Amino acid sequence: MTARIHAHDADGAAVARDGRLRTTVHVRGGVGATRVDLEELQAIDVVLEGVVREAGYLESALDAARRALALDAGWAPAEAASAESAVDEAVHGARGVRRLGEEAFALLMSVRYARILYEEAELAARTQLAAPSWWGFLRVLLSPQAAVGAVADRLTLVGRLPGLEPSGPAGMLVDGLAELVNLAHGDDDLPPDGLALDVAVRELGEQGQYLLPWALLSGPFTYDGRRIDPDGLTAAQRLLVPVVLTFNRLTGRGPAHTRELTIAVSPPRLVAPSRDLAAVVDSLRTVHQDHGAEPGTVEVRRTDHPDGRRTWTVLLPSTQAMVPGGSNPVDNLTNGETYSGLVSDVEIAAARAMTLAGIAPGEAVAVVGFSQGGLVAMRLAADPVVRARFDIRAVVTAGSPVAHLPTPHGTEVLHLEHLEDPFIGLDGTTNPASPERTTVSRSLATGTTGEVRFEVPPGESHSVVEYGRTAALALAAGEPSVVHASQRLAEITGGAGARVTATAYTVERG
Repeated sequence: MTARIHAHDADGAAVARDGRLRTTVHVRGGVGATRVDLEELQAIDVVLEGVVREAGYLESALDAARRALALDAGWAPAEAASAESAVDEAVHGARGVRRLGEEAFALLMSVRYARILYEEAELAARTQLAAPSWWGFLRVLLSPQAAVGAVADRLTLVGRLPGLEPSGPAGMLVDGLAELVNLAHGDDDLPPDGLALDVAVRELGEQGQYLLPWALLSGPFTYDGRRIDPDGLTAAQRLLVPVVLTFNRLTGRGPAHTRELTIAVSPPRLVAPSRDLAAVVDSLRTVHQDHGAEPGTVEVRRTDHPDGRRTWTVLLPSTQAMVPGGSNPVDNLTNGETYSGLVSDVEIAAARAMTLAGIAPGEAVAVVGFSQGGLVAMRLAADPVVRARFDIRAVVTAGSPVAHLPTPHGTEVLHLEHLEDPFIGLDGTTNPASPERTTVSRSLATGTTGEVRFEVPPGESHSVVEYGRTAALALAAGEPSVVHASQRLAEITGGAGARVTATAYTVERG
């Protein structure tokens, strides 16, 4: 088996206190790319499924034997009690059949999730989706019910979204339909929500791009100083671009560079150096409101190294305002613009903050973002205007749907993803596995052998704290791509003897 399964718990210890082994992180891309034999994973899946089935049969047989002993206990009470104790140990003991079944099932689900993950990655690497065509438009126009059915069919793979608290008749109906889906498929046959949403969003884009078929009528065009080529966008982007542009036109906002932004600068403060990947991800908490940050805050950290070098780290937050276009630019308008490949207010604000901080040409910069922050980080690092001014050498994203965005030239990129995180599936594909781009994936559902849980709430799967633990697990596993990326990152964020000064920049729309 070419994919290694690493045993580490959520706190980085090799073995949990109960002696049970924790499950894997999966790494794709980077300098130490792992090759995976999908046929072998499929064969292991079949074998483990058989073990789980046979363990169930054996437990049923032992339960039947226990009942038979109870009926016959009156003939030889002492011998029956001894036999019943032996049966009970065989079922419930530390080496009993129930424990065997639980651990085999947990390992089965870990292997199955790994296989689904790598199959989706292989499919995304091999598949070249067709550009929009008049034939596709006519097909959707003449048979809209087929298009809706195709999207609905993919959505059934999602099952129930954990943590959803239905309210009212509509909510109860949606929850009921989700329960029917789970009954039809079975939890163990459904892919994790992040992967299932990849498939659904891809299909939604393929069908929905014809609702406003602008890409059929025009070639490349310039918007906000950037060239937009419809053929270079994903189908989901072609669906979203006209929505974003229409919203900006109707609200009189225009392109991002025409909007008025104000930036308040807080006094600088000394912080501890972030010496590895896990510490860098953990530092993202300082730009979040639930940790005391002002709404709309980005942070720039200057690292003064003992050898006299200066390097910089930019921290970008996740979505804070649901209503688009308000005073806080960390909102869903920025999500829509950045996802579409357009310039956003947060990207402009981050670039201005970098200028105000005094980053000089040639000084190395790392950009780190959680959720929306990861989207902006990728856009910022790939923007030719920004690249002409700043030397962005590393990008780290956590819980960000960024697979559809291009890899910034000359930049080392590392993504952290939880398979149960619904937000990572919004890009409609999987991250490319190239030497410059490493993806660390972890399943929270199969967290501890014998304790598989399929309903992982978004508050856990989309948590910056949990992503910090995932980063620590990946480092502890010793994966070459992750170790390499962490070392390169630490050269920027600071090691022993480094002095780090953090400055918060709070952005507001006019």
